Amino acid sequence: MRDRAGIIDLSSFGKIAVGGPGALALLHRVSANDIDRPVGSVVYTQWCDEGGGMVADVTVSRLADDRFRVVTGAGYLASELAWLRTHAADDEAIEIRDVSGDLATIGLWGPRARDVLVAAGATADAVGNDAIPMRRTRPIGVGPAPVDAARISYAGELGWELTTPAAWAVAVWDRLRAAGAEFGLEPFGYRALDAMRMEKGYRYFGTDLTILDTPFEAGLGAFVRPAKGPFIGRDALVAAQAAGSDRRLRTLLIGGPDYEPIYGGEAVRLDGEVVGRLRSVAYGPTVERTIGYAYLAATLAEGTGLEIDVFDRRVDAVIAPDVVVDPLGDRMRG
Repeated sequence: MRDRAGIIDLSSFGKIAVGGPGALALLHRVSANDIDRPVGSVVYTQWCDEGGGMVADVTVSRLADDRFRVVTGAGYLASELAWLRTHAADDEAIEIRDVSGDLATIGLWGPRARDVLVAAGATADAVGNDAIPMRRTRPIGVGPAPVDAARISYAGELGWELTTPAAWAVAVWDRLRAAGAEFGLEPFGYRALDAMRMEKGYRYFGTDLTILDTPFEAGLGAFVRPAKGPFIGRDALVAAQAAGSDRRLRTLLIGGPDYEPIYGGEAVRLDGEVVGRLRSVAYGPTVERTIGYAYLAATLAEGTGLEIDVFDRRVDAVIAPDVVVDPLGDRMRG
């Protein structure tokens, strides 16, 4: 995926249709980011409780003035549905539906992803930078299949999340696979995606992001928009931003180039004392190092040496930059 192109079945994602005259007001009320963007926008946002803790980490696509699609992890669909229904006002005309089974989603990412999509039947004009900029979605065709092409990537590469009616899923997959043969397209799985998102500094809800953490501590302050007006958790987040935090999520490089049997939850030590525990961990194939996240003191400098408890031994680690591959995001821009 870093060199050519990769394809992954993301159909396990939870997908929620939110529509009606009250849809925008509801999503604006529960989201820390600004949802009132033009039709075709894809907004990454956290949902917070009144204390500023994160209860969800989602993308919201605006498909029409009063029609949206919320995409979340497979394990959090019920939670997100309940959160929306709980905070929908009785007098607002809103329809909230689980459409996960109606739609399939395929991730197509990598420096040759656009070549694959064009070869699969989408015209060059339909998928160029001008037609589908970053964090935008538009309807295209992959052969005869109708597809919503969202220009986002959890791997940090050029490409799209391609959402199509479930009845078209196999046809779209097969067409992309056939078109991608000459470009070295390969299928990959969630563990490979987990490694690539950590190389890019992307977070995972439930492990790196929890109700006990704020977006500012998680390094996601850029996606909080207090100036947009009231939303759930706004007062707590404004206060937290003003006060600053003595902890934040840090990226660690652990051990040497060999794989380490580290799975998350291991103790992180500074000068022999436990100062935190690992959250996400994966072996980064691009950097050829084990990568871990941990909430640590914000004052610790990059390059600070640490140790990680790995079964009956301690493995050296170092605090790295937050993003260890393509920190400026040039690869996603293609």
